[in-house]
Amino acid sequence: DFENEFNKTIVKLPVKNNQIDFDFMEYFVGELEMEQVNELHTYLNVSGLKDYNLTDEEQKVLYEFDSMKWGEIKLGDLFERIKTNKLPFQASELLKEPTDVYTLPCLTSSFQNQGLNYFAPKDNATILKNVISIPSNSDVYRAYFQSREFTVLSDAYAIEWIYNDVKISPNQYLFIVPCINKVTDLSIYSYKNKLGGWNIVKDKYIMLPMKENEPDYKIMENFISAIKKLVIKDVVIYVNEKIKSYLKN
Repeated sequence: DFENEFNKTIVKLPVKNNQIDFDFMEYFVGELEMEQVNELHTYLNVSGLKDYNLTDEEQKVLYEFDSMKWGEIKLGDLFERIKTNKLPFQASELLKEPTDVYTLPCLTSSFQNQGLNYFAPKDNATILKNVISIPSNSDVYRAYFQSREFTVLSDAYAIEWIYNDVKISPNQYLFIVPCINKVTDLSIYSYKNKLGGWNIVKDKYIMLPMKENEPDYKIMENFISAIKKLVIKDVVIYVNEKIKSYLKN
């Protein structure tokens, strides 16, 4: 049976003086762990996430979130659909892992991995970044903020902010995504009903924080910044403690 087979299993372990070398295993795993911690530490520094202390404005927006003023705005007034070159590929012809040539993530209607499950060459592709993607033929019409380069393959599209010619930040895009999903990620937008196209979605209204009848960009920025800091705080503390402990040894 399984237990007997398991007991017969032979494994290889490092040995020293005919004994299992536990000291080496401890050292080896510790070095691997510190390698990963250092990579994480570098990422936190580069991405600006190392500082988890909330500013006065960030604390204020969290405290006043439930009482902030909201207003309805039509999606088609806020965003426009981005025109993209049609790729000469079917999804079945593309790779699901990047290679030397097939490096550009392709957007489809899938909600897995934010819709980016295939890779294509960059040649003649419309390369997008820092925009919102939405599927057009799916049973899950969930918008995502795409912070890295990608292109559109099929059954989906990308939109960018055009309201008042303001250029909004990644944090502001992140704030808006759940506001969009509240009106699009619904059961009525099924594949059968074909209601996910931009010609339908652009006429939907979303709720955004408002100030003097305009989107309150400052609130959106500070709220997402605060949430990021709250989420990353434990990670930063863990990384700092690990590095401090390693340096002592």
